[in-house]
Amino acid sequence: MRFLFIAITFLLLFSCKKAFVEKTEPSTIPVPWNDTSAIHPKAAAFQGLIEKYRKQGLPGISLLVRDTRGTWVGATGKADLENNIPFDKGQVGSVASITKLTIGTLLFKLIEDSVNTGLNYRSLAQPITTWLPSRITGKIANGDRITLGDCMKHETGVPDLIEQSTFYLAVLNQPNKNWKAEELLEFIYNKPADFSPRDTAVYSNTNTLLVSMVIDAATGKKHGDLLHQYVLKPLNMKNSYYQSYEALPNTVAQGYFDLYNNNRLVNVSNLIAGSGNGYYGLHSNLFDLYRFIDALLLQQTFLTSKSLAYMQASGKQDGQNRYGYGMMQKFVELGANAGWGHSGRGLGYSANLFYFPGKGVTHIFLINYGTDSDSRLREVFYRFQEELLDLTLN
Repeated sequence: MRFLFIAITFLLLFSCKKAFVEKTEPSTIPVPWNDTSAIHPKAAAFQGLIEKYRKQGLPGISLLVRDTRGTWVGATGKADLENNIPFDKGQVGSVASITKLTIGTLLFKLIEDSVNTGLNYRSLAQPITTWLPSRITGKIANGDRITLGDCMKHETGVPDLIEQSTFYLAVLNQPNKNWKAEELLEFIYNKPADFSPRDTAVYSNTNTLLVSMVIDAATGKKHGDLLHQYVLKPLNMKNSYYQSYEALPNTVAQGYFDLYNNNRLVNVSNLIAGSGNGYYGLHSNLFDLYRFIDALLLQQTFLTSKSLAYMQASGKQDGQNRYGYGMMQKFVELGANAGWGHSGRGLGYSANLFYFPGKGVTHIFLINYGTDSDSRLREVFYRFQEELLDLTLN
């Protein structure tokens, strides 16, 4: 994303809009299990790591690491800088594109319940024109050639709507707008394809938007309601919220970005970049994310083995990533030690949710600083991520 060039517009417009994320109240969500963090052999190292990067400028960090020696949970920094509210272990924050993993999981739950949903494994190979009308697909690059599975694996060549400068101008003009799916697609209508379907893989938020639209059309129900019915409620993810389908609690952390690259953080919590359309919008905490990945990948009890095999059928490489059907394999340069799950990079928030089966390690973190655009602190974040990998996998 590139939006530094419209920073002045941001200040003129954003300052007069009603807040969607209100002043953060202190979080009191306890660790929902017998917390043995203090006796983990790497407890001091983990706490030292997050303190190090708090001091380097990341506002708030919560971190969970599970390995063969136990589970460690910790937090540091501020959830609300303006009001001096600490960032708690159970802090709820935007998990950005980790939303895509929950939507991918939802699709396979719907496939497994084909009698009631009308979706099945064959649906993955069907063109999206099966469900979406030509008035939409006819204006999308490759719209008549791509399948639901292509969208899941980012192999469509459909341009990424959030990479369009017109999109961010619109977001800045209407920061609290609850965007409808078709309104978002207008930003990429009649744009040229990035590549031919299935030639390669390039991450595009538009792909998951299309998946959510297919779910809505195929079932006749809102995918946000289905997400609660099939994923969040069964896993008792009671601290998870899908913006804009429901109000966020007053304990949600504020999100920040060094907008002018001058070491001054700007609160960007209320720039709503299309939340609630499949690719973005989930707000959660470490505990709920752990319940989710534990059931999905560690215990492997949430989906059938067939569904999970689809999700982990990694395809073509895109930088550090490969994509299964709705799931990301990241840090592929680590070979057998690569992680499965998803990352989240937003305007004011960053998160990771990964299980490293080669090492038996899970790491989850939430940070209330945006790393989807370039800034000095994005480089600090990258160093944090690399040091975390080294600490947890070695």
